[in-house]
Order: sequence, then structure tokens, then C-alpha cells
Amino acid sequence: MNEHDQVKSSGKKIELGEKGEDIAANFLEDSGYHILKRNYRIGHSDIDILAQDKETLVFVEVRTKSREERGMPEDTLTAKKLKRMKNTAELYIAFNHYEGLARLDAVCIIIDESDRIKHLEHYVGVG
Repeated sequence: MNEHDQVKSSGKKIELGEKGEDIAANFLEDSGYHILKRNYRIGHSDIDILAQDKETLVFVEVRTKSREERGMPEDTLTAKKLKRMKNTAELYIAFNHYEGLARLDAVCIIIDESDRIKHLEHYVGVG
């Protein structure tokens, strides 16, 4: 793979991730969540979706794959990724002096080349 192919591949990955985040945000809103922020950056980490579920602040990680890729998006929720999510959530809570309930969720999605949703699973309380 040459440099041009790497840039092209990276662009497709970002585009796929953005589509997944749009799908996840719509799904969560349809499920009664209130979306507070998207792509909130803290240092070198980010929170894909910050939402409110009744009295609970929810930090949502979105994992998206295309049909062509092997494996399930859930397979990318490694212990290292979950630890990073927890650390990022703790930073957000500290910086914003939040004292209420909070949890980590994940939305895992597979969309095909026609942008059809082939798999969508919402995992509540992953970390």
C-alpha cells in the first residue's frame, strides 16, 4: 500500500466512523436519550457521544465496521479501549464538576456499501 492508498483508506475509515456516529445518535434519540455533545475532545481522547438517559450521564463509544471488514465491531472493545473510555469519562466528570450518575455504553454497528444497517447493538454499562 502506497502513501496515497493509506490516505484514501484513512478517509474511508473516518467517513465510515462519521456515518456510524450519525446512526448511533439517531438510534439513541429514538430510544429516548438526549444528545448533549458529539465528538467531545479531552486531551488526546474523545467522547463519541455524550447523552442523557433520564438522570444518568452516558458516555457512548461508537464502533462501526463495513461488511467487507472481518470480525464484529464488538471485538474492538478491548480492555485497553474500555480503560481509555473510563479515563476520558472521569476527566470529563472532574473538569465539569459533575456529581450525578454516569455510565459507559457502546453502540456497535455494521453498515454495508449502500449504507444499509446490517447490525446495530447497544450495550449498556460496558465499563
